[in-house]
Amino acid sequence: MPKSTESSLLQVAAQEIVALERERLPNLSSLIVLLPNFHAVDAMGAALCEVAGSGALLLPRMTTLTEWAATAPLDCEVTPDSCRAAQLYQALRSRNWFSDADLWHISRELLGLFDDIARQGVSLPASYDEFVAWLEDAYQARSGTPLQFEARLVHELWYAMSRDGKNSVDGIAAYHLRLGRLADGACAPLYAVGLSSLTPMERDFFRSYGERQPVQLFGCNEYFLDNHIGLLLGAAWQFPPSSGEDAALSLRDRAADFRRSQPESPLSSRLTLFPAHSLEQEAEALSEKIRDWLLLGKTAIAVIVQDRMVARRARALLERSQILVADETGWTFSTVAASAVVMRWLDAMASRFHHLDLLDLLKSPLIFSDWDVSARKRAVYSLEQLVRRYSVVSGLHHYRNLARREEATEVLELLARLEQAQAGFGGRKRALSAWLASLLESLEVLGLRQGLARDLAGEQLLRLLARLQKELSRDSGLFSLSEWRRWLDAQLEAATFCDSSITSPVVFTHLGATRLRYFDGVIVAGGDAAHFPGQGRESAFFNQSVRAQLGLPTFEQELHLSMLDFSALLASCGAMLVTWQAQKNAEPNLASPWIERLEAFHELAYGETLPRLVSGNMVEEAATPHSPPTTSRPILPTGLVPAAISASGYNSLMACPYQFYARHALHLNELDEVQQALEKKDYGEHVHAILHRFHQLYPEIGGHPRAALEQALSDISREEFAQALAADYLARAWALRWGACIPAYLDWQVAREQQGWHWHDGELKRTLELALDEGRSLTLKGRIDRVDARSDDGEAAFAVLDYKTQSRVALQKKLKMPGEDVQLPVYALLLQDAVVEAAFVPVDEEGEIKAAPQEEIYALGKAVELRLRELFNAIYRGAPLPAQGSDQACAWCEMSGLCRKDYWSDQDGQ
Repeated sequence: MPKSTESSLLQVAAQEIVALERERLPNLSSLIVLLPNFHAVDAMGAALCEVAGSGALLLPRMTTLTEWAATAPLDCEVTPDSCRAAQLYQALRSRNWFSDADLWHISRELLGLFDDIARQGVSLPASYDEFVAWLEDAYQARSGTPLQFEARLVHELWYAMSRDGKNSVDGIAAYHLRLGRLADGACAPLYAVGLSSLTPMERDFFRSYGERQPVQLFGCNEYFLDNHIGLLLGAAWQFPPSSGEDAALSLRDRAADFRRSQPESPLSSRLTLFPAHSLEQEAEALSEKIRDWLLLGKTAIAVIVQDRMVARRARALLERSQILVADETGWTFSTVAASAVVMRWLDAMASRFHHLDLLDLLKSPLIFSDWDVSARKRAVYSLEQLVRRYSVVSGLHHYRNLARREEATEVLELLARLEQAQAGFGGRKRALSAWLASLLESLEVLGLRQGLARDLAGEQLLRLLARLQKELSRDSGLFSLSEWRRWLDAQLEAATFCDSSITSPVVFTHLGATRLRYFDGVIVAGGDAAHFPGQGRESAFFNQSVRAQLGLPTFEQELHLSMLDFSALLASCGAMLVTWQAQKNAEPNLASPWIERLEAFHELAYGETLPRLVSGNMVEEAATPHSPPTTSRPILPTGLVPAAISASGYNSLMACPYQFYARHALHLNELDEVQQALEKKDYGEHVHAILHRFHQLYPEIGGHPRAALEQALSDISREEFAQALAADYLARAWALRWGACIPAYLDWQVAREQQGWHWHDGELKRTLELALDEGRSLTLKGRIDRVDARSDDGEAAFAVLDYKTQSRVALQKKLKMPGEDVQLPVYALLLQDAVVEAAFVPVDEEGEIKAAPQEEIYALGKAVELRLRELFNAIYRGAPLPAQGSDQACAWCEMSGLCRKDYWSDQDGQ
């Protein structure tokens, strides 16, 4: 209750009720009081007790009109709106009036129009020609093809739906019948307080009820603000509409008149404005104001959510401060995680279990909730590793074959449940309720039903699906899977999830829910012209002027009602803050026309604008961009220093110590991407495999017919590229590229054998233990593509070769400075035999590129080993690992998002 001497609607109503029913005191339980919402029940009860002067009062029955009507018995069956929408869809589909349109959307629009017609008691002409003439008059236009089509569509389907409902009634008709029952059985005085937008049928109910019992309406469908702020708002916005001389007064004249009657501004201490520079600043201002109000002891704070983005960010900031929010606006089910996992399941089936959809589904904590958590995570991780390693794009059978080959039993169990759950979805058409039954059964198989039942939003989602299945059991229409999916998407978009488990002094709500409620503080989030009061949604059928002519609700009426609600809220609350973003996309963003008109009136009346919220921290933040904080160069703790390093890891350490730190010490490597198209890296791997298989068959090619060698290499190549060609037709280009290189490669191999070299081994994995200081050790590891051998003066000599698909020029740059690229020296070091040569072999070009002269390769390998020991000893001693890579090293580094070297200023350290 507002602590004010100014009269409020609740107080006026309470005074009148107590005066009329004084003989019944202290027992008012036989009375019925109708309120706009249940939030007003406590305030109404408090007002009655205050006026009656007694704390011990048997209060009247207080409820809403719709809830009271629902208690009246009904003899006929009620057709749910879900069934009516399905019937409309089938009627539209059978008439084939719209070829490519969304029939579910049109059905919803028609259903809303029909409900408005029934709610307002509008009688459509029985004749189609009369209806066309009616619309011609409303549109003030001649009949044409569009008008005739619209008339035919509405008229034919309206009467088709009426005929289908002979044995049942829709929800609007049932509501009217129940109101009639209540009026016929009137047995107690009835009081209605603050009801708005009463329909003709509801007004008829009050008249009919009044013939049997006393009826009093307070502030219903009328303006009632009996205080100084209410009078100011009425003068500024000119409502109720004036007539005569008052209507001719300008805004300036009305402001002057109000100033004479009220010398002190009633708004200066009530209303504050905050035009923010950004969404973040607006959300921070909202959050800061709420914290301030809570510290001041305010216990009822409302945030009127006009901009959902701002409200979402502000809620996150409040929860970060341990302030929970009671959200009465709710969230559409399409935005909550519980329904997202259900839709991901359906998306996965629709995409034939594409790996992205499948992994996205399996990573939800709600699926397979009957499994041990660690077992589920292991199975999902194993599947992901297999998929990424072998680049399997889609198909449960492909995943299953891969899991069998790798003997991944947990993955096989997971895939079996997916196949079982999928079995309930066939290709034939079914009723909507049958599709829902299949969905619920699949959720049970996947362990999703149990997971959803433990989640508040999930529990409400399951109840929604079960209710829709029950309602639609009476509808026998058949729908394809795609039609049902579009229907389900629309249901989740229309239904709302509300978290009723949170009780908080901070409430996120909407204007309509504030009627007859008192708040210590109110914040309007999103008080700009785009959001407050916002733009009305244009109906697909009949424009606003036609709706007004036909007696249907219009946006202008909704706007007027919102203005009344806002006025009542401002007049009754303790304090109000209106926030908006003064700029969007570097363009001015105007405040709400209500706020601008109110401020103009206030400035004309009192010579000053409305007060602004001032926060030095936020103003400074908006004006001065922050520099990113500088951090010290990372140092590896002893426990994180890798115990083993490969040739590529060594190259990473040389290229950029920070890259090595993030990639090989913290293991922040990017996961392998599933390649849907063959890339150059994959091409190189295929060529490596082809040449390894070929040389296993032909260690020496001398003495074999050239045609046989080319044919063997071509056959191996065809087998190796077969899987890639099956998955991607464009892989044929890579296969042809390699095929063109086969003759040149054989020529190079012949020349190499003439030098005395022959293929000795390939794909050879080797390790070498390096001793470090303080008894530590480091394992150097690598896989050598190819090892050649020859006899030098009776002693074996070896060469390490590495196949490359890079150009000769790029490879020469790598080896320009000996020891800078460590791959070949490391391979020579790992072989530990008499290595006299190390070279790159560019398979797309002729010849090889040697790392160093024959006599220096051993010394180069030892120098690389010594440097590695020194580097790791320094790391163990706490040497920093700065981000100091060259531009070339940074160009393709996946760790650039961590070091952010591209964003460093000249003053930033490394």
